[in-house]
Amino acid sequence: MRDSDTIDFGIDLGTTNSAIAVVEGGDVVMIKSNDGWDITPSAVWMPKPDLIHVGRTARERVETDPDNAAAEFKLEMGLADARRDFVKAGRQLTPPQLSAEVLKSLRADAAHHQGSSPDFAVITVPAAFALNQNKATTEAATLAGFNAACPLVQEPTAAAFAYGFHDAADRGYWMVFDFGGGTFDAAVVSKRDGDLRVLNHLGDPYLGGKLIDWAIVERLLAPAAARDLGLRDFRRDNPAWRVNLGKLKAAAEEAKIQLSRREQIPLTVDLTVADGSTETFEYLLRGDELDAVAEPFYVRAINLCRAALKEAALDVDDMDRLLLVGGVTLAPGLRKRLADPSEGIGIQIDTSLDPTTVVARGAAIFAGTLRRPQTASLATVAPGEFVGELAYEPSVTTRTPTVGGKLTSSTEVDWTEYHVTLSNPDGQPPFRTARIRLNANGAFATEVDIDAHTTSRFVIELTDGTGTRRRLTPDTMSITHREVEFGGVRLAQSLGIQLADRAFAPLLAKGATLPTRVREVFHTSSALRRSDTEAVVRIPVVQGERSRGDRNREVGMLEIRPRDVRIDLPAGSEVEVTFDVDASSLVSVIADVPLVQAQFEAEIDLDNVRTATPQALQVQLNDVERRLTSLRESSATSRSPAAQENLDRLDEESTVVILREQVGAAKVDVGAAAAAEERLRDLQARLDDIEDATELPALIERLHEGLDEATVLVNQSGTASDRQELAELRRRGQAAADAGDATALQAQIDRVTSLIVEMERRSPDWPVKLFYTLQSMLPASQDVAALTAEGQRAIAARDSRALDAVNQRMIRLLPAEAQETVIGLRKA
Repeated sequence: MRDSDTIDFGIDLGTTNSAIAVVEGGDVVMIKSNDGWDITPSAVWMPKPDLIHVGRTARERVETDPDNAAAEFKLEMGLADARRDFVKAGRQLTPPQLSAEVLKSLRADAAHHQGSSPDFAVITVPAAFALNQNKATTEAATLAGFNAACPLVQEPTAAAFAYGFHDAADRGYWMVFDFGGGTFDAAVVSKRDGDLRVLNHLGDPYLGGKLIDWAIVERLLAPAAARDLGLRDFRRDNPAWRVNLGKLKAAAEEAKIQLSRREQIPLTVDLTVADGSTETFEYLLRGDELDAVAEPFYVRAINLCRAALKEAALDVDDMDRLLLVGGVTLAPGLRKRLADPSEGIGIQIDTSLDPTTVVARGAAIFAGTLRRPQTASLATVAPGEFVGELAYEPSVTTRTPTVGGKLTSSTEVDWTEYHVTLSNPDGQPPFRTARIRLNANGAFATEVDIDAHTTSRFVIELTDGTGTRRRLTPDTMSITHREVEFGGVRLAQSLGIQLADRAFAPLLAKGATLPTRVREVFHTSSALRRSDTEAVVRIPVVQGERSRGDRNREVGMLEIRPRDVRIDLPAGSEVEVTFDVDASSLVSVIADVPLVQAQFEAEIDLDNVRTATPQALQVQLNDVERRLTSLRESSATSRSPAAQENLDRLDEESTVVILREQVGAAKVDVGAAAAAEERLRDLQARLDDIEDATELPALIERLHEGLDEATVLVNQSGTASDRQELAELRRRGQAAADAGDATALQAQIDRVTSLIVEMERRSPDWPVKLFYTLQSMLPASQDVAALTAEGQRAIAARDSRALDAVNQRMIRLLPAEAQETVIGLRKA
């Protein structure tokens, strides 16, 4: 039984393998599985209703008994329509239930190690996990018997903690390259004077070793087996060949591991042929073949690393080490590629820690800095006993930390008659405070001395006015001194709302320290009338980094309906939106409408996230391929270097090829469907960027033409203020052009246009110019013809008042949006 007030246990819940570690005596210990391994394969085998195997035995059955075994279900976490069948047991399990079985196995290993089952552990998740995936992970922990308050921490963050714990350097920048079985994460880490923090991270929740395994099967092994053994329609999306393909997938995974130590590996797999008999398939897989197949996946990971550095305003030359994490990083071809400054990243590689266990180690280190939630309450305390709520950091870098507390009792007492004393009898030297008198509220605060690089355990004594010691819960505490202070958990992806124009308004930026809360005021874009029972104000809650809201993942919806308000809600009404995110990235959103004194809570339905159907994914794929073809053509004519660079990057990553494979596999694999959906969303956003880049040359030309016209007008009749505004427009326009920001360029073009109109409006012939502009905007009709004739007579008579009246009537004939534009120009 452990005597610790910190969580101490860390779990890496992986796609392929999982692991558990614990902090003991100031060091990290990997807890062995029943098989004596540091890792437990994330696989479940259920041959009977009441018999469940987890780990190596289950992993071996995934190929030989696929109807009763499951693996790689982490990629399906958070999907309501994901189920795995266990035919002999007559059961279906969801990904959280399957993950719970893995966690139960790890928890049992911990119980064997320490004598009792831990109720808390820090559990790692990919940095790119969405809210529904994080929630599913918490659900799995609860099903496994852990407390629902188990903290979640991002995998690259945990890896950074592990390296920082063992590193003696005071300062440096590191990059974490975490290529696991199902996900990829890149993180930029800073260590400064004992403070270790993740500055930025990027990732892909569906980029992992599993993709490389399937690519080996689909591009090398399956075609060869079909040719050698005469297997027809031997494809992944053909369920008739599921067992054969599963065997090839297992062989590919094992060969990939073996190729980390050898140049080539012979594969021998017994496959079932058309007549039901078994034949042996042989293939000699070379390391260069593996590298060729894996190339686009390596490129994608490297590009994410470069983007993470750019976002952090750092360069390769600023980085001291590249920390390799995850089984894929054992591949020699990948390591060689990463070390190359031109083809890879060019940062010095660090492999001093085992890449397969480093995440679990880091999670345990972080767990050692977190206090276990206090369970004692007044409801369970007998009269005359006391409960203390202590305030202190369990892991510190100072030798003299502050400890505070507030005591409560089930009966009323005069706290000023009570004292507390804190002592560490095993300290070097032993330490004991003076008697500390409590204030009228039962509170106290004091400094204590702790020993360097170890855990100091304190006894807390409570005495009453007679000097009698009273029973206090808890009456012990421990504080560990470390050289490194670990930054808190950070928000993995930005959170915000989608505005009426589909723009994304982030309220919480990626990297915000959790837990956190933020409030921001918005305004409704349309009126909500109580008489219109079908009306509704919808505010999508979205998660992601893309400027267009609908290119991010929708995680909830705020809805305001007529029945919810007491009075009509005019357009432009204030809506105060509050986001509240806890330490495990679980979010709540509330909208407060002051005008009607009402609050509305967003429906964050994380339990009903489903994948698109294979048919819908195919339609989206067809649409995106047509769009890509069109953009290739427009890029060729626009001569935009940025557009061409982005198109080349898509080709280097084989984006469309991989997407086609994922859409095809979606027919038989829910995880592949989820990956395809995410990749389609990502590709649409990247095509948005390419589209903006192809428009840049034309926008820049329009900006320069506008600035030239504005310059002539300002020189003719402008004021000092006009000249100053023109100079500012030139500066902002050039900045937008240099940044390649199409949206900012369009905004500057609009401002230049407004300045031109303002300058022209001051000229005596402005009403005439406006008249002819309006005439060109209106469709032919009798009313327009009559107004045109009347306006021409006013121009001939030089009657400005009459012409202005004609212009006003012409404006009223325009559509509402055009009226607002013209009126805005007239008021410029």
